[in-house]
Amino acid sequence: MSAGRSDGGGSQAVEGGTGSNMQPFQTSMYMHTRNIEGGSSANTVSTREVVQRSGMFGKSLIVERESCASINSTLRSNRSYKSNEATISNGFADDKNIAPPQQASWVHIAAIILSEVVGAGVLTLSQKYAQLGWVLSTLAILSFFALLVFISHLMLEVKKVFPAILNMSDAADYTIGRWAYWVAYVLLIILLLFILGDYLLLIGKSLGSAFYSVHLCQPWWVLIGAALVFPFTQLRTLSSTAALCFLSMVTIVGSVAIVIVKLIVNGREPTVETFVIAEDITFTSFMQSLSAIYFTFSGQNIFYEFMAEMKDYRDFMKVFIIAGPFQVGIYMIVGSVGYHYKGTEASGYFLDNLGFGPAYRVASALLFFHMLVGYIIMSNVLSRILHIAVSPYHVNDKGWRGKFEWLGCTSSVLVLSFVVANAIPFFDLLTSLIGGLFLPPLCLLFPVVCYVRMRILTGVKLKWWEWILHVALLSFGVVMMVVSTIATVKTLILNWSTFGEPFSCHCEKVWDTCYCSPQRMEFTGYNCSAIEP
Repeated sequence: MSAGRSDGGGSQAVEGGTGSNMQPFQTSMYMHTRNIEGGSSANTVSTREVVQRSGMFGKSLIVERESCASINSTLRSNRSYKSNEATISNGFADDKNIAPPQQASWVHIAAIILSEVVGAGVLTLSQKYAQLGWVLSTLAILSFFALLVFISHLMLEVKKVFPAILNMSDAADYTIGRWAYWVAYVLLIILLLFILGDYLLLIGKSLGSAFYSVHLCQPWWVLIGAALVFPFTQLRTLSSTAALCFLSMVTIVGSVAIVIVKLIVNGREPTVETFVIAEDITFTSFMQSLSAIYFTFSGQNIFYEFMAEMKDYRDFMKVFIIAGPFQVGIYMIVGSVGYHYKGTEASGYFLDNLGFGPAYRVASALLFFHMLVGYIIMSNVLSRILHIAVSPYHVNDKGWRGKFEWLGCTSSVLVLSFVVANAIPFFDLLTSLIGGLFLPPLCLLFPVVCYVRMRILTGVKLKWWEWILHVALLSFGVVMMVVSTIATVKTLILNWSTFGEPFSCHCEKVWDTCYCSPQRMEFTGYNCSAIEP
């Protein structure tokens, strides 16, 4: 995302289709609320409030808007009410490190969505085809994309009524209440922490895979990966975000492309079996597989931030004209190719379909770069949230105090990510846990509830079929959360007992030995069965 030209600060109104300063992945917390238009009486409802905003690229913004309490009070007496504009100022008066208002087109936002959403989750899809079969896997991908579009439509309708909404927490605050704001806020922090753990796990795993002849245990590779990423986390602004996002997308596509080409060249073994519908599927395994596929279609929790980047946020639905075919296409290609050539033995880590050799090293190196960029960007998000929480007035302090506080925030995030990566050292299970436990509340439950509440607040009654649809979506989200999480935790406990507990060596499928990687050694040409145990 381009930083654009500097206009020397100032402010910008957000109303209807006008843009805003907000960067993607923004988070926020309330700094203070003040009464601007009302009197000084304790019983007077404040009509304006001032909130502090945090952008992922090192930006600090002050947002002045109509207070949620004032809007809710007005809605009770005027159901056709629409919230007033918000004014966004460029942070603190002495802060010169602020980007100008963004004026992104829907094409630009579509490109950003592709670079951010098409990521690590795609590596698990061939295994999901193996667990579900051709029909259910394909239907799940198409259905989740349709759900993604529908939920995005609901979010857009809510923003049309409350244009000052700039993230999911805002939507919860305006439509449900302040307690919902904090629930969404805390859930976002936990979600980001687990995603960073997932990223750091893949950074370590891809490093160990690129240097597979160096026999270090996985926790050490993760630690080395953390040491490599740490200097980059000290960058409090990321000016070349467009280039980073583009390179990140190219590297993940290049990594999976190497695997696909290698599978095609090696051909399909005559013993490989595939099924229209998996034979041994159960309801629990079905929901667990769905949670991993749902992970690949997550992103609704940041769509309000994307809308805030646009010249006219009402064009947001157009992004799926570009993002949809690409996203669905690459997911189905990766899943179906891996399943066709490996059948029921398809791995939950797509690169496991390669034997040891130059192709494996290059694919692992490309994946390492992709995950490195992802971690840097996401770490900036979470670190900024923590910095605002503990020291809001020194967020953009260029002196020793600001730098020391930023060091503490980024170090804390890195340590916690390291713990998550080694506590759940199985990539496919960590992905399923995120997709089943943390994503449904922010990407499904909150958007649906906010939309229903908006309709109730504005006096626009829901039709009977809308009630059925929304209740069904909420029920599905809750069921997926409960069932898939229980199944994932059970599998996690089983894997701990089989492959080793947290912080164990976990050399499987990384070291070039028959003990750790018998299947990959077979791919490479070694006959591990001939070796004495």
